[in-house]
Amino acid sequence: MIFNINMFESEKPYAVVLGKGYESILTHKHEFIEITYVESGSAMHKLGSDIVNLKKGDIFVIADDREHSIRPTCEENEFRIINLIFLRNFADFDFKVFNPLIPINVAHNREITDHIELAKNSYETRGKYVDETIKGCIYVIMSKLGELYASDGAKTTKNYKVAYVSSAVDYITENFNKKISLEDVASYVGITSGYLQRIFHKERKTSVIEFLLRYRIEQSCKLLIETEKTIAAISEEVGFSDIKNYHYVFKRVFGITPNIYRQTHRNKFVTAMEERCRIQ
Repeated sequence: MIFNINMFESEKPYAVVLGKGYESILTHKHEFIEITYVESGSAMHKLGSDIVNLKKGDIFVIADDREHSIRPTCEENEFRIINLIFLRNFADFDFKVFNPLIPINVAHNREITDHIELAKNSYETRGKYVDETIKGCIYVIMSKLGELYASDGAKTTKNYKVAYVSSAVDYITENFNKKISLEDVASYVGITSGYLQRIFHKERKTSVIEFLLRYRIEQSCKLLIETEKTIAAISEEVGFSDIKNYHYVFKRVFGITPNIYRQTHRNKFVTAMEERCRIQ
């Protein structure tokens, strides 16, 4: 279910809303501008079909009516966000400079965080010049964010997808000998399995599981050549629970059985080692 929300009081064209725990889990869309700052905790931000990891200090701007939601990935009581929302005509700004798929971490940027806090406090206390204060905070926050986006030109939407794939590869290469699934890899990366599968295939031209199987086979090759371990022992050591499956995948990758691979390459390995010893 998609919610088209209106979060404003009738007499004000803006609001500063504090979100806690799972209050932001629902998928929604809106026509107003939304500045979201992660005060504490971590979460996954889903924007259309894209998913971005968020951590403490991250900030992004939603300036269109795309469907989005935020799901905490930490303990519920640890997650807090501050939403500074306002009607488009409340602040005259080029909102196209902001990319919500690329959050900027401003945890150590006192100018931005101080103005977020000022906006929140001013909205809560509703002083005489609250309208002017809120508008001033919005301009400072967006201006400083715009500068950060401009100075970080090398950071693109493609880069965070590459980072997800790289993280998945790291997890696989460190845990290939264990019983792991696509869901395990996706959980480690912090995105959904379907989304990981799509971007992994785009970057690596193969699926997550196929990459895992091929990596296991590659690791087994070294053991076949350099050790006297049995095929069954090697199969288990590299993460195959079924030796028949190991034989099947190995032959699919190399076109020969593990035994033939060992016989063919071990002689070359032994000869090379003998040559090295003779030289030394």
